[in-house]
Amino acid sequence: MRRHDLVYLRASAAFETLCAEAGSPFWLAVRDWIAHGRPLVAARQPATAPGVLLGLTLPLHSERKRLTIQVDRSSIVAVQPPLTIARCLALLPVDAAAVLGELASRINNSKARIGIFGSLAWEALSGETYRHAASDIDIICDVATPAQFKVALDALQQAAAELPCALDGEVRFPDGNAVAWREILANLERPNATVLAKGNEEVRLLPLRALLSSLSPERRYA
Repeated sequence: MRRHDLVYLRASAAFETLCAEAGSPFWLAVRDWIAHGRPLVAARQPATAPGVLLGLTLPLHSERKRLTIQVDRSSIVAVQPPLTIARCLALLPVDAAAVLGELASRINNSKARIGIFGSLAWEALSGETYRHAASDIDIICDVATPAQFKVALDALQQAAAELPCALDGEVRFPDGNAVAWREILANLERPNATVLAKGNEEVRLLPLRALLSSLSPERRYA
């Protein structure tokens, strides 16, 4: 299980959240979300955290409240990767859908992986309204080789230039560390620069050079 993965729980799963008191409207919204079989999203899992930490963002009518939920690992029934771009295209205007479709095609042809998280993903998962006029699109792109990395950065730059909204998100390296793709681009000519890397357990500053060195031409996804 990695950050941004979709985590499905038993409908009757017990949970805790410091973000809302038991019985409060937000707490009831989490309970109903789980009962309807909708997934939560894997968060960072600090080594000292009891149980499994998951995230949920509620729809616009619930103020897009962001909640951190703790559950026992035994409550998990399935873990899936982030939603594909194809799963979300029907929610977008035709012009934006065409740009994202081309982005997905370029990434997939390189054998890298790209998925959607954030408000667009929550909307696709729930059928509820999350986005507003200023909403962006968030992607997570997993790369394993230098060739995939180059294709991903080139494709993301082109898509960002053509989309009518902002394109944000992260490129994730083989060691599990993910960095905002725009931050990578800004420091690409400065490989000794440090960037904010979000791992599965912690967030830390790492030299971009170290992340790039984790890419291997021999590495392949199963």
